[in-house]
Amino acid sequence: MDPVLEQIINAIEPMDLAKAAECYQRLASLTIRQDSKLSYLAGRIAGVQQTLHPEKLQKAIAIFAADHAVDGGENKTQGKTSKADALEIAGGKGAINKVAHRIGAGVMLLDMGLEEDLAESQGVQNLKVMHGSHFWARRDAMSEDEMMDALFSGLQLGENLAEEGYTAIGLGNLGERALLTAFIVTAAFFRGQLEDLPATMTSGQKLDSLKRVIEDMNFDPKDPLDLLRRAGSPDIAAMVGCILSAARCHMLVVFDNAVTGAAVLLARALCPTVDDYVCPSAQYQEPVHQMQMKKLGLKPFVELEQNLDQGMGSAMGLTMLDAAVQMMNDNLK
Repeated sequence: MDPVLEQIINAIEPMDLAKAAECYQRLASLTIRQDSKLSYLAGRIAGVQQTLHPEKLQKAIAIFAADHAVDGGENKTQGKTSKADALEIAGGKGAINKVAHRIGAGVMLLDMGLEEDLAESQGVQNLKVMHGSHFWARRDAMSEDEMMDALFSGLQLGENLAEEGYTAIGLGNLGERALLTAFIVTAAFFRGQLEDLPATMTSGQKLDSLKRVIEDMNFDPKDPLDLLRRAGSPDIAAMVGCILSAARCHMLVVFDNAVTGAAVLLARALCPTVDDYVCPSAQYQEPVHQMQMKKLGLKPFVELEQNLDQGMGSAMGLTMLDAAVQMMNDNLK
């Protein structure tokens, strides 16, 4: 492992369990019973920030943009749809911009690997390491250098946000065919347990084909960096770095859909302590997302019938954190 990355991982401390327990006990002793979801988040906040009286959260939503499997045969738009969506956000006109404004969160769009280039502007950071990841069934998704460049961009982002005073980050993604990457990364974590996957993923010849791909390509979650390089993507690599850096800086991280969830799985495989800093948000009906929640042992707070990207679910999660902070300061005098 890269020595700098190893140093960062080793510096990630567990949250203050005593302070979290104190928060839970104080809330449980109140005459008026508190919402269980907010109480859970309150304990997490208390443990991470080591206080029962946290200040108002300084929030940012980081949208990591990249196209996936650009040489996989399903690339019909050549990145044009992703570029249009990215330009809308970069210009401040996206749905996430409006939601973020309402909850007092900044929005950052980071081009990690869009197939088409974006013009330089205040609304986008060009951190591109490649023009879309490769299709993992044909070749490695990224080179070692591409993966590490993206990962270190995420590490630097988390550190920069901490230095600027941010205390909570919502993760979002933008890009075509990203669910394909999230699926294979997640399935690799069920290696040896593929029969437990939802029937929609194992019916017919799908299970045998999936087993063959995972074995032939040697997708092994016990070596998360190798799995990331072989089957991942630059946006997911950057999210992994951001999660690790945020945890080292005692920042809360909220994630939402299967793409951001894939990054959480990989970051957790590198450092299980990140569990203390990561919070789910929305519950999707999408099977890959549900697989991730099972593996992570998490139950999201808000159920949605549709799958959201571009950080919309994470924005909802940030509002839950805000509500938990208010509950703590209102009730824990």
